[in-house]
Amino acid sequence: MHLDPGRLKQMVAEARGAAGYIICHSTLPYADSPVPPAVCRGFADRYRTRQLQVMDRLWGFVDVEPPDPDSTRTPE
Repeated sequence: MHLDPGRLKQMVAEARGAAGYIICHSTLPYADSPVPPAVCRGFADRYRTRQLQVMDRLWGFVDVEPPDPDSTRTPE
């Protein structure tokens, strides 16, 4: 994902605060993803926020492969 300089640092700071996690860029609603938004695996592996700990205890996590970019494109 191509981000402006400093944007990743800003996203991580926000997620480690009130937000609690970052949504996987492959499943963002505006990216025409065929799956519901998912937690970013890279963020979840590195940071254990309170929100992620609660989610893990209540429901656990299911590892899924990101959607295939070719399957989200509409035929021309």
